Amino acid sequence: MIFWSHVAIVAALVGTIHAASPSEDETVIRTMVDQAVKRLNNGDLTAIEEFWDEGADYVGVDGKLIKGRTQIQALLREAAGKTGQQTAAIEQIRFITPEIATVDGTWTVTGARDATGQELPPIKGRGFEVVQKKSGRWRFILTREMVIFG
Repeated sequence: MIFWSHVAIVAALVGTIHAASPSEDETVIRTMVDQAVKRLNNGDLTAIEEFWDEGADYVGVDGKLIKGRTQIQALLREAAGKTGQQTAAIEQIRFITPEIATVDGTWTVTGARDATGQELPPIKGRGFEVVQKKSGRWRFILTREMVIFG
């Protein structure tokens, strides 16, 4: 479950060289989230290198703080293939500055299994990310995931 709760997000596709408008940047961020989910669903952990900042941090649904892209990638590598498939929906992108934005959304994991191999019902959660644009590229710098109970 940790593997798929990383996104609701969910870092950076190549931005444009010119100063992008907020709507252009929002499109890039939405595409980045979509591509990160798709690639991680397919076991492509190179998505971490492409979309997460080197100094990013991540808190999964277990509450554990993971610091740095290398550690995030190691966590997801360990969980690969054990957690089902994730879908994510962005509810809001809010630009704090032209180079910093927050991403709020929801995610659902299907096909996850418990320790006995029994398939679990869909797991629903919320994600909150902070993304930063550096040198024309958006990347995740902070991710917080939570499960929705009830």
